[in-house]
Amino acid sequence: MAVKKKAEEAANATGAAETDKEEKTVNNMAGQEKAGNGADSEVTGTNETGPEAEAAEKEEVVKLAYIGPTLPAGQLKCNKIFIGTETEIRKELEAVLEKYPLVEKMLVPAGQMGEKKDKAKTAGNILHKYYADLVSSVAGNAAKEG
Repeated sequence: MAVKKKAEEAANATGAAETDKEEKTVNNMAGQEKAGNGADSEVTGTNETGPEAEAAEKEEVVKLAYIGPTLPAGQLKCNKIFIGTETEIRKELEAVLEKYPLVEKMLVPAGQMGEKKDKAKTAGNILHKYYADLVSSVAGNAAKEG
């Protein structure tokens, strides 16, 4: 009885492995077809390429999180998430970056937000220094304005 069960398990495992191989082959074929279609469009010139299309292809959409202190007057809040290309994000933060250039150093990938926030709280780390310098800059500007 135990021999039959082992034989059935081996047959099931072999069948599953063959199914996986077939799926991988299908996926590889689909990828080759896509690559082939792209090459055809380049040769025939049907693919639209212009300065705007090339710029859009070069810059990818990213998710960045601001892990610095909340800035006065609601300029920028801690833990704010930005989604877009890096150029778009910099353009959105242009006024803040002029006043507080260290804000750019406190923008981290959203997936690493927890790890980077812990580093910002740990003395002896560069993110901690940026955070402290940003707090000092905010306090200095508040003293000048107030």
